[in-house]
Amino acid sequence: MQEKIINIIKTIEKEKRIRILFSIESGSRVWRLSSKDSDYDVRFVFVRPLEEYIRIDPSDDVIMAHFDKESNRMRQEGCYIDVSGFDVFKYSRMLHSSNPTVIEWLQSDLVYYGKKPKAWVEYAINQFKPIALYFHYKSMCKQNYVKYLKSGNEVTYKKYLYAMRGLVNAKHVAHTKTLPFIDFTKELEFMKGLNKKNKDKKKQLASNYIINSLQSMINLKKSGKEKDIIQNIAKVDNYIEDFLKDDNEAPREKKLDTTTELNKELRRIVLAG
Repeated sequence: MQEKIINIIKTIEKEKRIRILFSIESGSRVWRLSSKDSDYDVRFVFVRPLEEYIRIDPSDDVIMAHFDKESNRMRQEGCYIDVSGFDVFKYSRMLHSSNPTVIEWLQSDLVYYGKKPKAWVEYAINQFKPIALYFHYKSMCKQNYVKYLKSGNEVTYKKYLYAMRGLVNAKHVAHTKTLPFIDFTKELEFMKGLNKKNKDKKKQLASNYIINSLQSMINLKKSGKEKDIIQNIAKVDNYIEDFLKDDNEAPREKKLDTTTELNKELRRIVLAG
């Protein structure tokens, strides 16, 4: 599959007359939450020729394409390889705002093509805004919980994991002021380690019950039961509800808002031709 994805990326690069800086896998495979039938979420960052940026009618800053298992183009719905890329300017703005999606692209350890700029990786690690990242992840939790779990529209292990991943990552940022682990199984191990050190529940990211419940969900998802409709899990629902109602643990301090490093890297990339 990796060879097929690399060929797809190279084809897009040629067809769109762009230069792809790097392409990675995003989503459940990188989070180590994928199941046997999980699709591929391929993401990339691209730069256009300099003259394309000096025009009245700007070019699209997002490129999307969708493919089946044999690399044939198809509609997005039901596709097996979902490909999406951001222009370098759009990506830089999102990185500056500490958008978790683009930060996770830099954390991905499944790289298909190119190389992630070192300056961006260091910026994500050292200059991310804890407050912004916390509320981004909290919003992810709320969207999945309200739309699928609380409403009862699609109560599945997958939706529980996606809602809880937003919750856990938000708590990680609030308590440690560091980026959460991209590998969610490592995040759970980290949480268990904290619980052993801290008996004070206020200093724990989650109870052992919640952690064990998440581990069970991961195992069930990997076994192919991710889309099975299930009953709501009251203790987990209550935990999510309490989290969404309370912002007392949100980070308070703000980091110096600077664009110097990102502008410098942006110029280097675009002017490189």
